[in-house]
Amino acid sequence: MMDDYIANTDKLFFKHSVSENLSCNAYSMHTHNSYELIYFLEGDATHVIEDRKYKLKKGDLIIIRPFQYHFIQIDSPERYERYNILFKPDLHQIESVNLLRDDLEVINLSGNTVADDIFRKCDLYFENSSGETFEKILPHLLCELFYSITLFPCSKPLQATTLSPIISKALKYTNENLCTLSGIEEIAEHLFVSESYIFRLFQKELHQTPKKYILEKRLLLAQKMIRDGEKPTDVFLKCGFCDYTTFYRNYIAFYGHSPSCENVN
Repeated sequence: MMDDYIANTDKLFFKHSVSENLSCNAYSMHTHNSYELIYFLEGDATHVIEDRKYKLKKGDLIIIRPFQYHFIQIDSPERYERYNILFKPDLHQIESVNLLRDDLEVINLSGNTVADDIFRKCDLYFENSSGETFEKILPHLLCELFYSITLFPCSKPLQATTLSPIISKALKYTNENLCTLSGIEEIAEHLFVSESYIFRLFQKELHQTPKKYILEKRLLLAQKMIRDGEKPTDVFLKCGFCDYTTFYRNYIAFYGHSPSCENVN
């Protein structure tokens, strides 16, 4: 199943989840146009971001940037607890996220009592205030969180391991040629392997098909270009779509509205 939030929205999202006996494929690989924070408290799980993976432990904070494909892999059905927050720095005035190093993806906050307290405050305000009030409070809590991370030297970044060399090369080639890529056959030809082999690797290691991976990344790029002022009728070709009808149909399916709605105030 997918994570229980609408992935591509301009709204803040917060959830504190506790689950029992999750299946190994409880979460599928996905991407979105927001920053996402996952504060991991309990469970046996690995987080995958593109071709990198991190074995999680209590107190790990995962920082997922827009356009990155990612998912939580449940390694065994133990009790599972985490916080989830999605936000957009410019829209929600949380520019302090830029204080974090660009290469920082997972950091352990076990020694950072301020950070842990911030998530407890999220629970308190979420449970005891209106949605509108909570949306005003949450950006301030996140700003404090990012400042606290820069002040506590005991917060240590985790080192990632990588997926198979072939899938890493496939993702690198795909992202470098996103808007001109003809499809899985081009990736396979570049890597001197069969299309079926590439397809199986995507399914096994990313829980995703190559076609969907390419499509969703192109749609996210298209939205950014439209919001930057370009016309949808110009953007679709630049992002690798052969015709506007296909682009329009997929855009609505992914975002829930037409491309022209992006620039409506």
